Amino acid sequence: EAQLALDVPRARLPDSPELRRGDADAQARREQQLTRVVRAVLRAYPWLSYYQGFHELALVLLCVFGSARPAAEGLRMVALFFVRDAMASSLDHVMQQLRLLYVLLGRCAPRVHARLAALDVPPFFAISWVLTWFAHDVHAFADVCRIFDFLIATPPLQVVYVAAALVCHFEADILALEPDFAAVHSALTQLPARVADWTPVLEHAWRLSEDCSPTKLQHLGACHLPRLSAVNTFDATWMRLDPARPLRFNALVPVCDRHPLADTAEASPAADSHMARVIDLTSTAQKARALAAHYRWPLVVATVASATVLVYAWLLMLQLQLTS
Repeated sequence: EAQLALDVPRARLPDSPELRRGDADAQARREQQLTRVVRAVLRAYPWLSYYQGFHELALVLLCVFGSARPAAEGLRMVALFFVRDAMASSLDHVMQQLRLLYVLLGRCAPRVHARLAALDVPPFFAISWVLTWFAHDVHAFADVCRIFDFLIATPPLQVVYVAAALVCHFEADILALEPDFAAVHSALTQLPARVADWTPVLEHAWRLSEDCSPTKLQHLGACHLPRLSAVNTFDATWMRLDPARPLRFNALVPVCDRHPLADTAEASPAADSHMARVIDLTSTAQKARALAAHYRWPLVVATVASATVLVYAWLLMLQLQLTS
């Protein structure tokens, strides 16, 4: 929490007429609320590690909800089911997701991908986009809220698709730059602030995800995220939440003192196996439903035929008993 104490005073309020930027008292109250929101999540789940930028996610939710309690609840959901990979002991799994960004660029903007590969530009220019859902780089509060709405309604890896769509949106400008590492990297980091209308970017991101799902993307890039990554467990956790059955929530999050992506040499198998069992059972059920839907009519025919044979056998046995 020491890093949090340093980050909160540096957090800037979004550009919005609804927020009083010049009121020092309001700013102080907002900082206290922001600290309470982040601490509430970190203390409820000690195995989540704070990273720089997490407080910016919290600030957006706090500005939207207006008070600490609903903001903390929203942040808890985002932490557990969307940015959980970033809250491990290191950002290694975020780096894996950024490598998938280049796989996407190879499909939607091959010339930009070739230029970045030739200059050996790593995907680090997008790390703040992924960690803060663009809140660090987009200044207009309405645009930030629009992006958050889109990302909350889509799977965790969607932020990578948005990053790819953003680069594609400025493909011509990037290719017009001098082929210099510093110039290209600097221009890439400034792309979010240049967007006047995010609608075409988000629409393109959605089309990219429809064309190449997260599972397919991992196969194409030969970059497989861990089985218990938030990306790979999204359908088995977040999509299974039912407001009518809140007690099931505890079955969908790890009940242990270690992150699901902790080093297997250090993690407790007994503690991690609970979530793994939930994921396996859900995957099995999904496969069974898919098979039943695919073979629905053959199954119906087989069931009717079996019932007919049984009835015929029963009638035959009854007739034999009567004749004897």
